[in-house]
Amino acid sequence: MSKIIVILTSFFFSATVIAESPILFKPPSSGAPSAQRGGGTRGSSYTSVAIQALVPQEHIALTSQESPTLYWHISQAAPYNVEFSLSVENSGEIIVEDLLPPVTKAGIQSITLSAFNVKLQEGTTYLWSIALVVDPNDRAKDILISTAMRREHTIIDLNDAAQLAQAGFWYDTLHYVSDKKPSQVSALLKQIGITLGEK
Repeated sequence: MSKIIVILTSFFFSATVIAESPILFKPPSSGAPSAQRGGGTRGSSYTSVAIQALVPQEHIALTSQESPTLYWHISQAAPYNVEFSLSVENSGEIIVEDLLPPVTKAGIQSITLSAFNVKLQEGTTYLWSIALVVDPNDRAKDILISTAMRREHTIIDLNDAAQLAQAGFWYDTLHYVSDKKPSQVSALLKQIGITLGEK
């Protein structure tokens, strides 16, 4: 009996180690680098608030989903309305332009496109942006981030985060980790050069 217990204990320990293995992200091999339009940390001389799109800066971020979740970070709660917009890169067609309520808690924020009934088309590049409206009468004071994303086809299961990460599907990988392995979010972000809390 003692041998069986030892074997079972060893098995469960190994399974736990495997389950907690870090997910390693690999940039996509196809496509040109993204022309980022302020995807990094952005602040303003009018306020101490800073925002950042949680996406790679050196290449376009991919998704396999028609209605992915977009993630961004804000350094502190702010009394400003948030303007979210989504458009088609090539044509400039605006798909979403909506005013969201102020953020009441610092940290990672998310926007799920299904809430806007948006369905991305495969092979199409989109631009999404977040603007903190510091002064509605002077939009030049907005704190703005904008970045590109593209939807591509894959046969990889959405629950296979390791394979999604290796294939370069950033949005799918980050969503899985945020939902299933939140303790690994910081480590995943560091792989693309993002350390939260630093400007």
